[in-house]
Amino acid sequence: MSRSRYMRVSGVFEGFFSMIRFSGNFRVLLLLISALLMSTVAVACGSDDGGSGGVTMGGTDDWPKRIRTIESELVYTEADLKAIGFKGQRDFILEYPGTSVAKWGYMNQKEVGLLVYANAEDAKSLGVTAAESQTKRRDEDGQAPDGNTIDRLSCRDAAGASAVKANTGFTSKSFSASYLDPELAESDEVQAVGGKCSNRYPTYNDYTIIGNIVLMCESDERNLTEPSTNCAKIEKWLTDS
Repeated sequence: MSRSRYMRVSGVFEGFFSMIRFSGNFRVLLLLISALLMSTVAVACGSDDGGSGGVTMGGTDDWPKRIRTIESELVYTEADLKAIGFKGQRDFILEYPGTSVAKWGYMNQKEVGLLVYANAEDAKSLGVTAAESQTKRRDEDGQAPDGNTIDRLSCRDAAGASAVKANTGFTSKSFSASYLDPELAESDEVQAVGGKCSNRYPTYNDYTIIGNIVLMCESDERNLTEPSTNCAKIEKWLTDS
């Protein structure tokens, strides 16, 4: 338990015992004990996301996503992300207004998308618009909306089974490749086996805004909506580096 959380719990106990000293009513005593237990559990087991921004849940009940907005006066660059393990691959294909960097890559063997803006205000406006677009799902099945509005798509089922391969003919490492529309004709184009992708899911689900950057993250586990350590811990890694 952190020191601040310990102090809050201690304060609850001190207030409790003070009230007991002035109350001889057994019913009141039971109510106080009940309130104490609920307060202690709420404080001790409250959300501890490892960051100062907390988590806001977005999406839907069936397709939730975690959104973190972390205030920072620092101006981060792609080099700062590389210093904590970001391995950039290629620029995004779609346009991302206001960005100096719009690129996908890997951290901890999971794909992430990086958007770098000039300042925090742009990240919290233009960046949020971009991240919402790139994590958008259809309500009925959780798949990507129709059309070419999402840059990185996974051609796999909702449980995470991969059905993609690179055009080199070698099977891609599990969860490491995203489906790109064949009409985009990238030289390193990734297509579904057989040339079809009937279950196109957004690669990214969670996203974090910290200062002037936006990090969009792939889930840790096979389920596409599981939490992302990369998005949850980015503040700690950047601060400690």
